Amino acid sequence: MDPEVKELLDYLDEVIEDYRRYVENIGHNGLTASLLLNYRDEIQEILDELKYEKDLDLKDYWLKVRELDEVVREKKQELVREIGYENFKQYQIIQDPPLTRWWWYLDRQVAKPLPPARFWEFWKR
Repeated sequence: MDPEVKELLDYLDEVIEDYRRYVENIGHNGLTASLLLNYRDEIQEILDELKYEKDLDLKDYWLKVRELDEVVREKKQELVREIGYENFKQYQIIQDPPLTRWWWYLDRQVAKPLPPARFWEFWKR
């Protein structure tokens, strides 16, 4: 195996592990929650680059990523709340990700949060 490909696969393992940690902690990642989106982006870029390598089976990597993606989809409401609904809009403007990178557009799949109740609307809290 080409040493560059080996190095890229090792890096892919690291990034998938980082993604896994963030996915497992959805709701508890705090201010770093948006890194989950960046890790997923990095995974996609590596997989896209490696798909042209002959005799390289990426099936196991895709299966790991797909399993984690399913968790993200299941917890999308919680993730959008943690990252911030409006922050997704900002990331879409700044990063301009293609629509195929669905993780950047999770805010479009969940209801927009209600504005906070005003102090005199104590019954809404």
